[in-house]
Amino acid sequence: MSTTRVGPATARLVGAGASARNTARHGAQATAVRFQSQTPAKPATDRAAELAQRVAPSMLERGEAAKKPIRRGGMMPLDAVPAGAIYGKGQYTPEQQAVIDQKVFNNVDGERHDDGRYAQFREEASKFIPKERIITDAVRTFAYGTDASFYRLIPNTVIKVHNEEEVQQVVRLASKLEAPVTFRAAGTSLSGQAVTDSILVKLNHAGRNWRNVQITDEGRKITVEPGMIGGEVNRLLAAYQRRNKLPTQYKIGPDPASIDSCMIGGIVSNNSSGMCCGVAQNTYHTVADMRIMFADGTVLDTSSEESRASFLQTHAHLCEGISAIAQEVQSDEDLVALINKKYSIKCTTGYAINSLVDFPVDDPIEIIKHIIVGSEGTLGFVSQVTFNTVVEHPYKRSAFILFPDMHQGGQATAALRRTFIDDECCVDAVEIFDRKALAEAEKSEDMCRLTPGLVGCPPTSAGLLVECRGSDIEHLERRIEAAKEALRNSGTSCLVNDAWTAQEAAATGEPEQLRARGAHCVPTAFDQFPFQVDPKDSNVFWDMRKGLIPKVGAQRTRGTSMLIEDVACSVESLADMTLDLADMFQRNGYEDASIFGHAMEGNMHLVFSQGFRNADDLEQYSNMMQEMCEIVAEKYNGSLKGEHGTGRNVAPYVEMEWGPKANAIMWKVKKLFDPQNILNPGVLMNEDPDVHRKALKPSPLANDIVDACIECGFCESNCPSRDASLTPRQRITVWREINRLSREIKLPDAEMGPMPRDEVKRRLDELTNDYQYLGMETCAVDGMCQEKCPVGINTGALIKALRTEAEAADETTMGKTGRSAANWLAANMTAFDAHVPKVLDIVSGFHTLLGTSTQGTIATLLHKAAPKGTLPLWTPYLPQGQKALPEVEVLYTTAERNKYKDMCTFHEVKERSHSPAPVAAPTPVRDDVKERPKLYKQCREVVYLPSCVTRVMGPAKGDTEQGNVHEHLLSLLKKGGVQKVSYVSEVNSQCCGLMFASRGAGEAAKASIEALEPALLAASDNGRIPILCDTSPCLKHLKDNITDPRLKLSLFEPLDFVHTFLKDNLVFEKKKSSVAVHVPCSSKKMKLEPIFESLVGQCADEVHFSGIPCCGMAGDRGMRYPEISRDGSLQHLDLPDDVTDGYSSSRTCECALSTKADVHFRSVVYLLDECASPAKKDVITK
Repeated sequence: MSTTRVGPATARLVGAGASARNTARHGAQATAVRFQSQTPAKPATDRAAELAQRVAPSMLERGEAAKKPIRRGGMMPLDAVPAGAIYGKGQYTPEQQAVIDQKVFNNVDGERHDDGRYAQFREEASKFIPKERIITDAVRTFAYGTDASFYRLIPNTVIKVHNEEEVQQVVRLASKLEAPVTFRAAGTSLSGQAVTDSILVKLNHAGRNWRNVQITDEGRKITVEPGMIGGEVNRLLAAYQRRNKLPTQYKIGPDPASIDSCMIGGIVSNNSSGMCCGVAQNTYHTVADMRIMFADGTVLDTSSEESRASFLQTHAHLCEGISAIAQEVQSDEDLVALINKKYSIKCTTGYAINSLVDFPVDDPIEIIKHIIVGSEGTLGFVSQVTFNTVVEHPYKRSAFILFPDMHQGGQATAALRRTFIDDECCVDAVEIFDRKALAEAEKSEDMCRLTPGLVGCPPTSAGLLVECRGSDIEHLERRIEAAKEALRNSGTSCLVNDAWTAQEAAATGEPEQLRARGAHCVPTAFDQFPFQVDPKDSNVFWDMRKGLIPKVGAQRTRGTSMLIEDVACSVESLADMTLDLADMFQRNGYEDASIFGHAMEGNMHLVFSQGFRNADDLEQYSNMMQEMCEIVAEKYNGSLKGEHGTGRNVAPYVEMEWGPKANAIMWKVKKLFDPQNILNPGVLMNEDPDVHRKALKPSPLANDIVDACIECGFCESNCPSRDASLTPRQRITVWREINRLSREIKLPDAEMGPMPRDEVKRRLDELTNDYQYLGMETCAVDGMCQEKCPVGINTGALIKALRTEAEAADETTMGKTGRSAANWLAANMTAFDAHVPKVLDIVSGFHTLLGTSTQGTIATLLHKAAPKGTLPLWTPYLPQGQKALPEVEVLYTTAERNKYKDMCTFHEVKERSHSPAPVAAPTPVRDDVKERPKLYKQCREVVYLPSCVTRVMGPAKGDTEQGNVHEHLLSLLKKGGVQKVSYVSEVNSQCCGLMFASRGAGEAAKASIEALEPALLAASDNGRIPILCDTSPCLKHLKDNITDPRLKLSLFEPLDFVHTFLKDNLVFEKKKSSVAVHVPCSSKKMKLEPIFESLVGQCADEVHFSGIPCCGMAGDRGMRYPEISRDGSLQHLDLPDDVTDGYSSSRTCECALSTKADVHFRSVVYLLDECASPAKKDVITK
């Protein structure tokens, strides 16, 4: 038997069975307090045999298919994945199915079979929770079985709760029936703490539910509910400071990389820290008060003296119990010393037992308040929390420095950490990148531009991202200079690039000696990597760091899962531990593993890919986990979880890290708070030594568009349908399962898993049928998920592709008729323009005749009676028919065009010619303004493309502004000095094809764009004359789908055009007091938000942005499926009462916003035209 040394008195037995692993892991006999409902520990010799029964059978394969594929970095080609090796087996073994059939309930993962308690729970819960919020269907329960970790447990029931009272009733009912519950906010946890096969209590964020906020003491304190996203809280604090003109801005202490996706509930439950906050400003140290709900439903408000006093009386047993445990700990000097040492670095392994040391034994409320932090929902539910905020310094600069190796980077970090100025560390954050992480940075043009020597740096290289902050420029400069001096004196060498070497050699006359002496001998060497003055450049570094986990994970072998471990040690040991871990990965076959993280805190993230397709994959993972825990916990006395929470991932290793005494204390805490073991059982503390390798979540192939997805959940907060049906992450994970089942059912009987073929078919049919509505029909395909995804996955593109495939493959009469109708309409848009306004006017006439209430009732009945998704739901803000387009010149003579060409062209002068050279092939062109060629300030000629939407939809009945958008746009152009306006030829027959593409009518969409593109080229003189489209989504669709790059640069939406060409010719007056603005998702994707803010800000005293990523209208989809906007995207729209008008740049978006806000939204062109006047009298030429 071979051994490998990993540290003093620690040896890993390679190839040993589970018995040896358990002996090494636990040492002496466990002293944990056991629950009767848990399975008694089995002898170690039974572990291997037990594995076949207890591990999800989807991990076990047979025969040749069970052979582990060759591991390699990057994406494995589809044809290189061994047949039958992709997540291909059913959920239960025959033995497990037999237990299910007996309906025996055992409170451990995989054995919580329904013995009647769940049916009773749903029946009784329906008395206080509407049935539509009690979820049991196959699609959504499977979807909620996924969080950001690599575990999957499918909940028996998902229940969406709106407030604390509902949670209280749910918890009391669960306690009565002994039905375990797990609480979930955003589901971005990484260790398996937000999934369950029992009852999942999901915070439902409709309206203001779980989103109430109160800021006090000039921002020094903020009270929030668990449904608020962390980044939202910081933005509210920043807005509060600006609105009240306060001298100091504050933020919450924790700053995890997922702060724009994770919610306060998870931040508190996992004791989140992050990149800059370290230990001192983590959740534990910045919590002031909270409302805590316990297992019996009692609520303690620690900010209320009355609540404290009452709780001390009614729950004396709990208060006395926690005081007794604290007394036991404080009486043990060795245990106190261990706790203090452990929490001097980041540590979220087990419970926050530092609370048993930090507070006196006679103050049980304070102990309870702090031990709840990081307890992962196993001790109680936090319904409200008050943070002591921390100062957000307004001045920041960051540098990205390359080092030859990890040791040099670690030594530099230690030097920075021990350098103080003004009684504080000279730097606020130091993040370290290994070479694999630098490879991701190399893919960013901006990173390469700002980091000399990054491209092609040596394989041992490491990078440090260093940030300094200051209360003013002088303070910031002092700290930066101190940091530079610390680096110069650290004895380290930064990575010297050839350009710097040549420059320095020319100055010193020592070309040969420079590299030999080492860069640390040359004081100016670190000047290659300056602290960036421009915040945009610093943000390049931090955006890369925040997205690094998903970016690295996206490069994994296809069909495998991304795993992330989160370890910490002293900064002095950081480099050595990192190199030991890198060696461990290499020896265990993890060639794609990347190690990076919070160097200043000694906290490293280990990201690697792992297949869960067969027994060999499972054994590989188990061996790696065992050795990793020994290296971190035993050799370096570190933390197995620095900030991501224990979850199921390292629950079996809590005793290895803490020892038997501390482990026993934690079990006492769990039993004291949750004697029935109903609060997230199995998480954080677990007696099963193999729980970390059960319920593992494989990643089956589904579609090239989304196969790189790691299911992190960053996308979810941008999704308009997130609370109405499914989120992007959920659409992907369910589609993966549908594909897995589709492959399995085609296998011969001998190769199928234990799930019978008819059961596979039943489940596949159930998922497929439900997915049609939940996954396909209610997706807005707006692509805003891509904006939050660090690897740029557009789930909307997947759904569009699936719709197109389904449409093309539908050979039913209805399918053929639908295709024919779409193709006919694409070829006859003139009829659309002629008849739709008449229909809208008829509907408006009935509104006048019947009144709002009667018409609303009739419309609702008709909408419900019609086949789902076929009849739009009428609202009082449905537009009237649009008037005909105003007359303008349609065609110019060559002489006229030449006369004005120099005044309106916007390509470089050297590119001008009447007959441009042909373009060999279209090239991708980014659609943000800064990528366009140099622009002229004035443009006297423009081609106007009114969208088909604005051609048919006019103002809404009751709107005080009854003019049409075309008239106002032409007026604005005239004020800005534009002298010639022409429509595209046959303008009433033109369409960009967006309405066809979003429905999956690919043939009609293609025909539309193919007809429009040559017309645009002809009208714009091959792209020399700018083209103005009045509707942002149509403009974005054009940019994405036309093939000629000259047109991509020529296309503008209204605000972009005004900002680019007219702003110097116009003067704006603030004629509005308080207005609302919604930037459509298409404009957000084109990076036009700053232009909206700039121009609208010149027209109104107060501008309130909607804060909505996407309204969910998606053309008319939001009318046909109103729940997308009503229950999803617009539920958080909350405008001040003094808002009188709303503005956007998409007519259908304006309809949805008007309906929700009860304020007329119209095109922003109306506002600009009303408030603009010519800058000079001679601008307009008659």
